[in-house]
Amino acid sequence: MRRKKISRVLCLLLALSLLLGSQAMAAPEGAMVWGYSEGMAQCELDGKWGFVDAQKQVVIPLKYDSVVSFSLGLAAVNLDGKLGVIRQDGTYLIQPEYGTLLPLDCGLYVVQKGTRWGVASILPFPDGKGGTTNLLYDLIYDRAEITEQGGIRVLTLTKSGKATKIPVFELPRILVEKGVPSARFSLTRGKLPNFSDVSPKDWFAVWVDIAYNVGLTSGVGGNRYAPDQTLTVAEVLKLAATMESRYKNDSFHTTNSTGPYWYSGAVNYCLASGIIRSGEYTQADYMRPATRQEIAQIFAATSQAKNMGELNDIARVRASVPDVSAKDPGAEAVYSLYAKGILGGVDGNLTFNPRGTVTRAEAAALVSRMVRAEQRLTLWGGYNADRLVG
Repeated sequence: MRRKKISRVLCLLLALSLLLGSQAMAAPEGAMVWGYSEGMAQCELDGKWGFVDAQKQVVIPLKYDSVVSFSLGLAAVNLDGKLGVIRQDGTYLIQPEYGTLLPLDCGLYVVQKGTRWGVASILPFPDGKGGTTNLLYDLIYDRAEITEQGGIRVLTLTKSGKATKIPVFELPRILVEKGVPSARFSLTRGKLPNFSDVSPKDWFAVWVDIAYNVGLTSGVGGNRYAPDQTLTVAEVLKLAATMESRYKNDSFHTTNSTGPYWYSGAVNYCLASGIIRSGEYTQADYMRPATRQEIAQIFAATSQAKNMGELNDIARVRASVPDVSAKDPGAEAVYSLYAKGILGGVDGNLTFNPRGTVTRAEAAALVSRMVRAEQRLTLWGGYNADRLVG
């Protein structure tokens, strides 16, 4: 049992190395390492900053004038006096080109370039001219400020003396209408858990933070998350039903489900939504551990997954996943989730392990990538969010 657990940890570390890149090197001698957040710590040497992982391996080069600790998988950085936003592999989500960068909710930032102000998104969307943009509000404003009016946070953009006021809670809806589905699972600044069994150094801390922040996971009681606890079929169906309901914006996720069991509502919703078929699972199945193959089939059947763009070439995926053949049950679901950046395998060879199970820590990573496009995996080459724009 102990050997099996150690093997799983090693596999998870290998998978994390795929996300962070394979060129990590030890922090240089004399470098200062500061407090950890979401598995990463600020590191400084000779006035230049970057990030190291829990083993003090440099995963983001020490090239910045200053950095801010990671929160919800995002960090602001200062490169040569210009501000931008990176994710945990160092990829820019907002290019370092701004003099001011003020965080809003939902992955939005008030930005300033020269004398002009606007609002930038970490995820691009169609610009209406055949291309993409990440500017929700163009850099045309004389001033931008965030205030609280009657208990509501309000973004005020002023141009030529005329003020446009937008309640911050309306911004996710505006982003969805622009073509950013992830805005249905809006990030909320400052909404972070504090579980006693999740360390800031843990590889899964970022995923627990995101999944908790967007309302898909919670603790098990006693201020615990139970990251090593195995996910059951019922829990997988509850996650799938909640994601489906949030994506469709119906009432399931806001109402108390009825039925003889806590999971009855989720099962019925998944049946009605076509996520599972009648008779596919018996009553005895719901409380047993779900296999990775079953989880892939369930998640791939959600509207969220069906409407995702592909980050990775699916033909190359089919040829690269070593333990899934085209004739295997659920093979296309597995291939699809690899292509869409949800799955990365259990090792550096893209091994899927279809009969294996998934822990709550691993589940947090899966659902975070399902609902937040900026966190999806690129298996070959660099992350390019434009591929996700429909």
